[in-house]
Amino acid sequence: MTVIDQSKNLKTERISRITQARFSENSQYIIDSDNQKIEFDDPRIVYVDPEPRNPYGRRLVINLFEKYNRKIRISKETDLSILQHAKKICSGRECLASVAIAGAVLKDIDEFRDENEITIYRTPIDNHGPCQNGAWPVLWETFAKRLNLKNAIFCAFPKYTNNYLGLNLDLLAWENINFVIGQYLIEVKNALRCVAKEKVNALERFEVLTSEFIDNVKEGKKTLNTGLIKWAKEVAKIPLRAKVEETPKVLIFGGLNLMFDHYPIEEFFLERGIITKVADIVESMSLILAESTIRYGFKKGFITPKEQFNEDLLEFSALNETDRKEARRAKRNKSALKFLNSQCKIFRRIMRKSGLLFDTFVDFIDLFEEGNKYVSSNSLSETPVITGRFLHSIKDGIYDGLINLGTFNCQPAMNSQAIIRPLANKSDIPYAAIDCEGPWISTNQRRLLETIAIQAIRVRKKKNELEGLK
Repeated sequence: MTVIDQSKNLKTERISRITQARFSENSQYIIDSDNQKIEFDDPRIVYVDPEPRNPYGRRLVINLFEKYNRKIRISKETDLSILQHAKKICSGRECLASVAIAGAVLKDIDEFRDENEITIYRTPIDNHGPCQNGAWPVLWETFAKRLNLKNAIFCAFPKYTNNYLGLNLDLLAWENINFVIGQYLIEVKNALRCVAKEKVNALERFEVLTSEFIDNVKEGKKTLNTGLIKWAKEVAKIPLRAKVEETPKVLIFGGLNLMFDHYPIEEFFLERGIITKVADIVESMSLILAESTIRYGFKKGFITPKEQFNEDLLEFSALNETDRKEARRAKRNKSALKFLNSQCKIFRRIMRKSGLLFDTFVDFIDLFEEGNKYVSSNSLSETPVITGRFLHSIKDGIYDGLINLGTFNCQPAMNSQAIIRPLANKSDIPYAAIDCEGPWISTNQRRLLETIAIQAIRVRKKKNELEGLK
């Protein structure tokens, strides 16, 4: 055989279509690329979360999956290597979330995926509205054909209609809560970094206590509740040089895109001794869960979130079968939302004993209702959530500076900037809107952040003086 013939054969082999792995029609099992039936408890199945998570939440969730005899890999922070991977299949016109997730999937395929495993690449969101995520199923269908990968399923979101990807409902509920707890741990760590008497020793002690908590939960020595009670008690013993309440604080908010680009801005303020918090991921989780209730309520003629989430709306007796199906879905997701919010309150209350968890918890419906006053919550976008977060933060008075972080091609983020700007002009709290193309900031953006930092320190000093006069 000539070299040319060999080359032709290799090319033909390379472009031959691989049968895509898929879920069965009733979603009770997987059909692999060899058309074999694969049960969900098969040890070859690995779930992958390609969105970035903080290290504490990541460890907690990996341990949780092990408890249920399931395997999961979770992406780390979005960086240049992930975005470079994305260039292989993305055009560059996609939003940062799309590009980062695509890059994380390709990096996982290149660096971590075993050729014998059956991989389910999950997506963090599955709702419809004025956001690019509505096109993700079509996008990943195209990417899947281009990648031509054996035994991989892309863009899979756990929900009722697909049997939750074969995962236990309790596992899914506690997965989200563990990620939230991880974010609360970061909130405490950021505060400690700014107010500890001896920063290096304090952070080392924090890491030891946090690892001990995570390991105790994994080994069954402690539950999340009892583990955090002990953790908070020990963290409270770390010597402080200043009070958290009297230290300047800045909030970075802006929706789901925060997961992919907040790092340099968070670090900028922390380096200057300003306690920094990134808005809780639970707000985006809640919006996903709220969609079915909002749609059903709007269909019934209810406009505001509080009207739509009224218990009487989900009365089944007078409904036809189609409406009853919608009502059941709304009720199911509403119960999940209620549980998520209730657990957040419980764990914040426990962790507040550390003396370093400083923010207040606001119920999602209250947040959504506040934002609805300026932009309809029925738009089913993050805009009212982002607006509501701004308004709540102004009212609460905890923060001395606010950063609305978005990406330039995220329509909900840009809409929130237009709505918030005139509201911010009426407030005494320093505010800036930042558009990022990735996890980095430009020279001009750094200058803007320097202004906010100086103003935040002045605002806190003035607040402290006024408190001293009382």
